[in-house]
Amino acid sequence: MGRWAGRILMFLGAVHLIVLGAQNVQYIDEWFNGTLWGLPRDEFIHPRGANGAFWSSIGSFAVPMMLLGALVSDLARRRIALPASIGWGLAVWCAVSAAILEPTPMLLGLIPAVLLIREARAVRSA
Repeated sequence: MGRWAGRILMFLGAVHLIVLGAQNVQYIDEWFNGTLWGLPRDEFIHPRGANGAFWSSIGSFAVPMMLLGALVSDLARRRIALPASIGWGLAVWCAVSAAILEPTPMLLGLIPAVLLIREARAVRSA
């Protein structure tokens, strides 16, 4: 279950990064020429243009989600289960996010969350 949870997390992060990155490729030059440095506070409250594109792609949850997925997969390969709290935290984050923003693929995060919770319970009861 842990390997599948990790793979799903890596897949979701990669798809998010690729799809939103491709949609915002026109801003890449601005990201690397310093345009985003020293932005006024309002740009963080209401991001738009290169700033909004950054936060919806490379600055989003996608990279940390892929790293979490890689960690989960590696630990599962070594037969080490994560605590159920990781699965519950992921589930709550996805459910709250989905309640705030619909339609959203955030509900897909419930799949690895449930797998992590079930794996932790199985290890604990064994």
